[in-house]
Amino acid sequence: MHTVDSNALAKFYQCIQNAPLGCRKPIETAEKIPGAKFCMECGFPTTLPIQTELRGSLGTYRISEILRSQGMGRLYRGTQTSNGQSVVVKEYLLPKQYFNAVEAQQRRTALGQVTKGNLTTPKGREFRLVSPSETIADPSSDRVYLIFSGEIAALPTLKQTLRETGAFSASQVRQVLNQMLQSLHFLHSQASSFASEAIGTAHGNLGLESLVISDNGYVYVCDLASWEQLFVPASRQVLLPEQDLIDLGSVAFALWTAQEIHSGSDALLNPREAQHWPQNDPPLRDFLLRLLGLETPFNSAAEARQALIKLPQPETAAGSHGNFSSESPAKPNRKYWLLSLLALPLLGGLLWLLLPRSISNSNAEMANFKHLLPSFADVNGIGPGQHPYTGEALGTWTIVLDKKPASDRKMRALLTQPKLDMAAIFNYRTYAPQRSPLNEVLEANAKANFAIASLSTQLPEGLIQETIAYDGLLVYVPAYKSQNLPSALQGKISLAQLQQIFTGQLTNWKQLGSDFPDLPIKPYRPKEPEALRLFQQKVLGNDPSLIAQFNKIEQRSTFNTLRSIAVGEKQAQKTEAGSISFGLLTQTWDQCKIYPLAIAQENLDPVQPLLRETTNGTMQPISPSDNLCLEKKPLLNISAFHTASYPLSTPLIIAYPRDNNLPGNVSGPIFANFLKTQDGQYLLQQAGLVPLQTPPKNYTLSSSILNR
Repeated sequence: MHTVDSNALAKFYQCIQNAPLGCRKPIETAEKIPGAKFCMECGFPTTLPIQTELRGSLGTYRISEILRSQGMGRLYRGTQTSNGQSVVVKEYLLPKQYFNAVEAQQRRTALGQVTKGNLTTPKGREFRLVSPSETIADPSSDRVYLIFSGEIAALPTLKQTLRETGAFSASQVRQVLNQMLQSLHFLHSQASSFASEAIGTAHGNLGLESLVISDNGYVYVCDLASWEQLFVPASRQVLLPEQDLIDLGSVAFALWTAQEIHSGSDALLNPREAQHWPQNDPPLRDFLLRLLGLETPFNSAAEARQALIKLPQPETAAGSHGNFSSESPAKPNRKYWLLSLLALPLLGGLLWLLLPRSISNSNAEMANFKHLLPSFADVNGIGPGQHPYTGEALGTWTIVLDKKPASDRKMRALLTQPKLDMAAIFNYRTYAPQRSPLNEVLEANAKANFAIASLSTQLPEGLIQETIAYDGLLVYVPAYKSQNLPSALQGKISLAQLQQIFTGQLTNWKQLGSDFPDLPIKPYRPKEPEALRLFQQKVLGNDPSLIAQFNKIEQRSTFNTLRSIAVGEKQAQKTEAGSISFGLLTQTWDQCKIYPLAIAQENLDPVQPLLRETTNGTMQPISPSDNLCLEKKPLLNISAFHTASYPLSTPLIIAYPRDNNLPGNVSGPIFANFLKTQDGQYLLQQAGLVPLQTPPKNYTLSSSILNR
């Protein structure tokens, strides 16, 4: 694998293990000799003492324990002293033995770009990139630090997991590939903050030690070469996206064959040798040969991911090849996930993005949901007082607060005072439509502690975001059977076609093909600013010339468009036939007189945002033949929003100040904690949003809410 060499420092020190970052001697020195700065054996810098405090611009962090060495640094667990929140600290070293003063300062400056550059642009859990929230680089110190919020950066690496569990099954390898190709697609599409990488951001350090895994099977990407290689003497490799694909192929081969476990054997496993491959999934083997570049390589991560999704399933049941499996039922932690994946049906293992989830996957979701705090009453940390916050005047959160997901109580009533036994009042108010609610939070005399918004633009500097659910747009046409525009469109439309329609380039449905009706296209722009911004970003790419043409399209509120379509079929067909519009998820997802179209992005398959339950209990995408008014209310395609495979999806975030001295730095995260309880996620789902964790069908709200 093409990874940064963590043993590059060994030649500068007489380390008995020839690996000073991972050696126990510096730790033992720090434990035995309080205040010692260097290893008593070789002179390598010791680890930080427990209770060491690091002061950054966003807070002070106290070290609680050393975790491990990883890549070119060492990981510590700690807490932010102002609020007790968990952090992971990665320490990098700039010893004078191999960095002179100029080189050291260059690397401090370059590391500072990490938290100001492209990896702090909006992203939710779906991209699984572990990005730092702050850099601490004191010019007088030979140590620099990256601060990571939460516990994700401390998860076990794939290398550790492989040692515990043995070879992954074919279905598990497919799951890892699916996640990682999506992460790489996102990463490769980002403009790099390093001038020499104008082609995009490549990882450059992808391997078993730069990928970490959670108990529920999510794999996260960390330790990008852009900053890891800063701490390798005289190193500056060229980072290429195509190399990332090859490295991912090497990771998958190692997982499937436990190659790393047997690296000390006389005959190393080699993907060029046919006999070294497991024989239980030939399609996966052929896919990996392409990913490794041993056969026709893929042009991009997106192309590879689509090929993976379309792979035929192996004939045998999912499981590791006997020669490579060393699993034992006594293994903890990672074993929970691996055993749960072994129980997945084959089809669920491959098509979890586009098709209904399996029963086993539902059980995993149930376990994740149960890990949440049950109710608002279980959330602590907020004192009495007024906590004003804001959102878009005609936006998603304003709509949500007027919903009644629990009996006759509006969300506004439930969330104004989430804990009745504590006098903490969260007052919501909006400002002028031309004002951004995010900027309201940043003003010197801000009237709002935090804001809730669908993230359609880069987060302003000085704010931290926390995803609470997923939002998006539905593009819809009338569901009139006589005209049957949904059937003519085969229930789908592409982003390119939407762009042409909403910039006036297409004016008749017949222009899409001979099978389409000779019917004028009547596009309508909604009036909701949040919906317009999302459309301009997702469909028009924020291109000023396209937006200028888009602004010429007739404008009508979503409410009036839906009402005009639903007034009566005969009357409406005269005025609404051929119409097309879009609207926010919470306004449109449960309207049966319209048909939400599946959206296709570039050369990828179209993704339908709504699902229906079949008579045998499985979930399928809705189709133009469905009568949405007679059947059960459709359900949101949760996995499509979680993974962003539905192109018009976006995180719904709470944004609050980075500055610890501002009240929103406390009240923002606490309000997010209310919404991330089991009750909170259920209420958001009932209001028409996609929850972070899926409540079970039979979920019942806590009595503290029902009895209000």
